[in-house]
Amino acid sequence: MNLFTEFFALDLGTRSIKAFSVNPGSGGEGYVVADAIHHPLPLGLVTGGFTNPVIRSGADLAAELRQVLGRLSSHKDGCILGLPDRWVKLHLVDLVLKPHELNSRDFLSWRLRRTLNLPEGLDVVIDHQILGIRQEEEGLACQILAAAVRRDLLVTLSSLLADLHVELMAIDTSTLGVYNLLEEQHPENTLDRSLIMCHIGHETTVTKFFNSGRLIYERVIEVAGEEFTRLVAEVEHLEPAQAEAAKESRKFFPQTKAEVLEQVLHRETLRKVFGNWLRELNVTFRFYQDKFKVMRLPKIYLTGGSSLFPGLPEFLTDFFETPVERFNPVAGIPSPGPIDDRVNALGALFAPSLGLLVR
Repeated sequence: MNLFTEFFALDLGTRSIKAFSVNPGSGGEGYVVADAIHHPLPLGLVTGGFTNPVIRSGADLAAELRQVLGRLSSHKDGCILGLPDRWVKLHLVDLVLKPHELNSRDFLSWRLRRTLNLPEGLDVVIDHQILGIRQEEEGLACQILAAAVRRDLLVTLSSLLADLHVELMAIDTSTLGVYNLLEEQHPENTLDRSLIMCHIGHETTVTKFFNSGRLIYERVIEVAGEEFTRLVAEVEHLEPAQAEAAKESRKFFPQTKAEVLEQVLHRETLRKVFGNWLRELNVTFRFYQDKFKVMRLPKIYLTGGSSLFPGLPEFLTDFFETPVERFNPVAGIPSPGPIDDRVNALGALFAPSLGLLVR
């Protein structure tokens, strides 16, 4: 595993900020987790989507960031920032280009801007990554991953961090680096590189589909932890804070025989809280299978705070009839000593922030 040790990751979510950093292990052997910070954010402070990203108050977000920075245990040269997936529009684009066009970043940016169906008048920054190139008679057939984000949003965040004396080294989407992290932790011959990454966050569930190591499809589902809490409150007639506590303590997905028998009495609650989410996942998976002619779903890896429900991977394995695993990259960090149990238990939550540190 090859990680940045000179920078720290700052994963900005709609419900929390996660900060993660590692130091070199003694004698250059592996890494030591220096920082693993999970800092909740006030509801509604960070929200919105690609066309309308919302930071309700720059001063309030700066205050929250200042608290996170104050908890960092070691000095780093700068940070790599992960944005909420809803703020970044990803496009998979096929273009046929001449060699000089491919080598001109300005031309390629212009061509992508014309190709992408972006709202009129929206000022965005476009970045891209070449996924594959194939020689054809007409030229070079290029598979390109293009990402668009509003320019004013980047200016706002850069200014906030600059005012806090933090040098911004790079910006990425929160979950895009998780696949790279998965590859880093598995030798080539032990990982089936056709798989699904499913990040269950606060506002959204982000599904990314990979074939032979390439991202081929993505869908953002507008159902996740926030909606689960709302539905628990509705079903159990609880206040939001009580519902949040109940959601975290309740065993919705049975693991033992006794829990299976007990769950029979509460299956209506399971249906009401998770039924719509499961339907949306099912629609997403069936569309993927139809579009790409896939007979059987590949293995699914879960990340995000809302993936931590006990028994969820086992339940989804049965529900979708394919292996489902909670991906905990923290446990796979090569370290000269044991990793703190509390940090290890939240490994799936910290997966996107650790993914930002992959070189």
